[in-house]
Amino acid sequence: MLDCRTIRRVAAGAAFFAGAISIAGFAEPARAQTIDAACTYESCALSLAPVWNGLAITRGISQRQIANLGYFWPSDIRPVFADNAAALEAADEALQTRTVAAVLTDAGLLLLGTGLARAAFQREFDNFARVLMYSGTASIGISVPLHFAADGMLNRAIWWHNRRYSR
Repeated sequence: MLDCRTIRRVAAGAAFFAGAISIAGFAEPARAQTIDAACTYESCALSLAPVWNGLAITRGISQRQIANLGYFWPSDIRPVFADNAAALEAADEALQTRTVAAVLTDAGLLLLGTGLARAAFQREFDNFARVLMYSGTASIGISVPLHFAADGMLNRAIWWHNRRYSR
């Protein structure tokens, strides 16, 4: 059996982590970037970079972050692709898929944290606490393939965007 203080510390840590994630998830929305004739692949091509709270869209060799498809709450990345219909369609699919995945992830974290908190206050893992924790774990597990699918769709949007620089 777990020590009550340990369970409370884990529950408090989970609550703090969930709060920090929810605050960090509300990032500034992406802005439309106009591409002029002087734009080259080196200065304007898009790429992806993993960040702690999602998948960043970066521009050029400098890899300046211009948007983020967040894990916990995705911001609207469509303005980045507004000038290309095929890229915009793929970005829209990525955003919709990531939104579903984010809801499942957030709900899973909430259920898991609630189960741990219940166990801490009850000083035992009763059946309801276990159901909450198993449901949270399942929700997070279901969200993982959806996150990967959204990453693939975003990759396709970037491919369509960068296609204009092919020779």
